[in-house]
Amino acid sequence: MAWHETWNEPPPRRRGFFSDRGGFFPPGVKVILLLTVGVFVLEMFWAGPLFAVGSLSLRGLMRLQLWRLVTYMFLHGSTNHILINMFVFWMLGVSFERQVGTRRFLWIYFGTGIAGGLFEAAFNFLMYLKHGAVALDAAGHTFLTMEAVGASAGVAGILVAFATLNPRAIFLLFFVFPIEARWVAIIYALVETRHIVGGLTKGWTDNVAHAAHFGGMALGFVWMKFGDHVAAWRRYHRGSARSQHTSQGRGREAKDEAKEEAEVDRILKKIHEEGIDSLTPREKMFLQDTSRRRGGRF
Repeated sequence: MAWHETWNEPPPRRRGFFSDRGGFFPPGVKVILLLTVGVFVLEMFWAGPLFAVGSLSLRGLMRLQLWRLVTYMFLHGSTNHILINMFVFWMLGVSFERQVGTRRFLWIYFGTGIAGGLFEAAFNFLMYLKHGAVALDAAGHTFLTMEAVGASAGVAGILVAFATLNPRAIFLLFFVFPIEARWVAIIYALVETRHIVGGLTKGWTDNVAHAAHFGGMALGFVWMKFGDHVAAWRRYHRGSARSQHTSQGRGREAKDEAKEEAEVDRILKKIHEEGIDSLTPREKMFLQDTSRRRGGRF
């Protein structure tokens, strides 16, 4: 057997920005990190305009400014805020993206971030109805006007999605204490639930968007637990609808062919009994067209 120089060489790696070349930054993680850090750099110069246009608030959503459900994820209130969010996002995202693929990873991140924004808006609406203008944050905003920023909802969604897929994966809590991923997710969910219930019953708790975290976590769990079943159900019904449509089309074609065949038989019988001159112009044209389609078979 002749030796070929390419037989034992690894396959060439895909090129392009969204190709995974290995290492610590798969494409989805890399894109989110670059965009988020880039926006934070812009905040150093134009924080006011960026927050005015991109932060999440109940009043903004009531004015149908729906882009805020995405843009708020790229804004952060402080250096510590973005460092914690992006560190946890990177730590989980590197392995999770390679498990589920870049496209699904980004869908989960943005989907859970949007869900978190909707949960936060709903929570603020309930708080406004219950407490009104009495509950003010440090800036004097009510629940109708206070702003939420940060990637925490999407990061919480990635955390719970990862834990749902890898429940026994080991985290090092505070870089020291080993704990399974499922327990991290459960404890996190319980803490956020406590804050939400406390806010609804007692009023203002702190300046953290706990409802956004809970909303992201809830969708992350549902997505990983039932997403494949929903996708399979949709593929099945789409295939069934397509098959039914094809069957209906074939049924209509069969009926049309039968009607055409009956009309041909009637005209041929008329020619046999009364002669070709007895045909009407429409019957002659129909016979010519049918004969042409069938290759002159009469």
